Amino acid sequence: MEKKTKIIVLWLLTICGFASHSITDILPMFWGKNVAVATDGVVPDGMIAFMMLLSFFLPACAILCLLADAKGKALKWVNAVLAGFIALFNIAHSCMELPSDNAGQYLVLPMMVIIGLCLAYHSFRYVRLEKQ
Repeated sequence: MEKKTKIIVLWLLTICGFASHSITDILPMFWGKNVAVATDGVVPDGMIAFMMLLSFFLPACAILCLLADAKGKALKWVNAVLAGFIALFNIAHSCMELPSDNAGQYLVLPMMVIIGLCLAYHSFRYVRLEKQ
């Protein structure tokens, strides 16, 4: 598989992983479990913006960097840095979320860590191979 295509697929898997993580959190409500977080019902706008930025905007920007036909290395470096950030975030988020009372998270979060590490590895390798 072409290097760019492999990295783009890993970014798309990252987006799907974030969606699966969210869906897994709310699935127990269909069996009558209360999944609401104990708050006053107001979600901070900053948290909504951060989650949108992390789960869609950042991966979409990285994919666009790979799809651009730029001759320089700047866009490849942007993709690699974003991939490294996502890998670190996935590891930190898994450490914060696990252990969980939701068994589905034991499948989703470790897979997100694996995908994030593969994404960072292939992204940095893509930049390095282009130097030679």
